[in-house]
Amino acid sequence: MKLLAVIGNMLRHLARFSVRRYYSAIEVSGRDRIPTSGPVVFVANHPNSMFDPALVGLTVIRSVHFVSKAPLFDVPVLGTLMRALGMIPAFRGRDDATQVERNFGSLDAAAEWLVRGEAVGIFPEGLSHDLPRVEQVRGGAARMAISATRAGARVTVVPIGLNYECKEQFRSSVWVCIGEPIDVSTRLPAWGEDERRAVRELTNEIDRGLKKVVVHLNEEAWGHFLPDLEILLPPSSEFVMVPGAPLRQRKRIADAMNYFLATDRKRAEVMPAIIGRYRAALSDERISLRSDVMRWRGRRLFLRMTRQAAWLTISLLPALVGIVHHALPSGLVYLLANRLKQPGRDTLALCRILLALPLFTFWNVAVWIWLALWLQPWLATLWTVLMPFLGLRALLFVRVARRELPALWHECRLLLKPERLRELSRHQLEVRHQLRLLSSEYAQIRARSESFA
Repeated sequence: MKLLAVIGNMLRHLARFSVRRYYSAIEVSGRDRIPTSGPVVFVANHPNSMFDPALVGLTVIRSVHFVSKAPLFDVPVLGTLMRALGMIPAFRGRDDATQVERNFGSLDAAAEWLVRGEAVGIFPEGLSHDLPRVEQVRGGAARMAISATRAGARVTVVPIGLNYECKEQFRSSVWVCIGEPIDVSTRLPAWGEDERRAVRELTNEIDRGLKKVVVHLNEEAWGHFLPDLEILLPPSSEFVMVPGAPLRQRKRIADAMNYFLATDRKRAEVMPAIIGRYRAALSDERISLRSDVMRWRGRRLFLRMTRQAAWLTISLLPALVGIVHHALPSGLVYLLANRLKQPGRDTLALCRILLALPLFTFWNVAVWIWLALWLQPWLATLWTVLMPFLGLRALLFVRVARRELPALWHECRLLLKPERLRELSRHQLEVRHQLRLLSSEYAQIRARSESFA
């Protein structure tokens, strides 16, 4: 078992290393709220499959016994390693309805870890998903915390919000927000001996805690307005350089949307119509809200367009080399990842990285052997060492070129129509004025509520 624990710990560190490499910036706020010792239940939202446990582990910097879906424990080798790490199976109805009653034993096992002073991690939504919201929070986390507290442990429940900029996109950013800890022992006396009431109350408190740290929309249908609002209401200049600023702004916008939809729905529903008309006017010119020509003016716009064109030109040759070298393994990763992933985007990043590690390693070793047979070994080694960097350059080039080349063309066309550009700019100012009024009003309401808290 000691050997299995060592291997399991190596896999844990590998998973955390992979998360660091896949995402360019991982910003954590509220880290001082994380207990460094004692019994803790870490509860988090679940947007990104098996990346989420690695991200939680990376954030809390302590060993966490995660509750994970039971079918994984039946996988040869993997199941043995998961048990060696002290992970706990969760029997979900969607996997096997006949096994659901076994969850009572799993919750007892989790409570035992808490009584020993260990940390347990759980995703109380139950399923990984793509929605911009916290789905229904189930009672398992509350049950294990209450059970351990009644057994004498002083259990703390800590909500963790996992907010991904674009979870399936390589080198995008992540904002991890730690919520206010919930001391179960101080709340339990108010709920008395009524177990159902205690579980219900604590589950509701966990639900509220998660919604405070996650980009959460009460009404899912409004989710497609978030990207537009992020562009029209960017982070203020004093916060733009703060890591995670765009994700924090996304959170503030979602909270404001929730507030106005609940308190002044008619007024809130006017904004989608205004934004829709503006978006349609931009679409007529084949540009979008993200186009530089609508975000910058004069010398700054000229410098941005010139720099973008120069970057594309200079990057073309190294990107082509990287594309040619990695074409075969990249194509295999793309095809296999889309076949193996579950519906939605929540497992796509995981599938890509699990496939890319062995395929790219095998490909580079094979290329080195082939080159070493025809060239000097040192040349083969130099080529193989350089290729991962050119591969990353190629990935960035393709992503930028697909977005920027058509945009540059249509922006140049619009610059030749100054009257139309001025008309669109006036329209933009009107939309932003309306949004800033709402934003300012919400900021004042939020400041008042925080001063009363």
